[in-house]
Amino acid sequence: MKRMLILIVAVLLACVGGKGRGAGDRLPILSAGVSASSDGQLVLTAEAVRQDSLEGNAASLYLTTSGEDPAALFTGAEQLLAGQLYLSHARTFVIDEAVAREGIAPLVQALLAQDDVRLTLRLAVARDVTADEIVRAQAVVEEIPGEALGALLDAHAVQGGLPDLPLCRVSDRILSGADFSLPALTLTEDGRVIPAGQADFRLGRMTGFSGGEGLA
Repeated sequence: MKRMLILIVAVLLACVGGKGRGAGDRLPILSAGVSASSDGQLVLTAEAVRQDSLEGNAASLYLTTSGEDPAALFTGAEQLLAGQLYLSHARTFVIDEAVAREGIAPLVQALLAQDDVRLTLRLAVARDVTADEIVRAQAVVEEIPGEALGALLDAHAVQGGLPDLPLCRVSDRILSGADFSLPALTLTEDGRVIPAGQADFRLGRMTGFSGGEGLA
């Protein structure tokens, strides 16, 4: 496992083009998720895109790192890369049910502390699967998974099928102590990401899922 992680990091370092921590050493992230491991650690899975040439096909690469809290996840990822995670392209951040039930205020704070994060970043909760599985799920068509996941949430939010609560509004709800809901996502038997109702929160902690039963 360690050898595989070292290999992935080596490839990602080649993509960002250097070993220093200069302005050019940034890894663009399209989607990410945080899961809870069996030993109580948090695990960050981040999807980046590699394109060898202007004419070549883009391909996803995945970075995984662990830490005791959300802030440590981002610090650990940047230490592995000897650079910065570039979150301005990220559209979706998926959260494990176990993490959501513990409370997402630390995660929201850690995301807002990133200089280039989108305030319109959409948060979602993984239902009956892990956040890692949602982030790594292949797109149905020839599309980058992170782009497809962002488009899915955007479309359902516009249609009114899922809660429309981007990062900035989630932060407001947590600070005010108001209840709120986030979209829930799951996988079909053939590995497609689909909406699965919503995850309901009180005082920043998930209390349960509602809606979405019987989806296929």
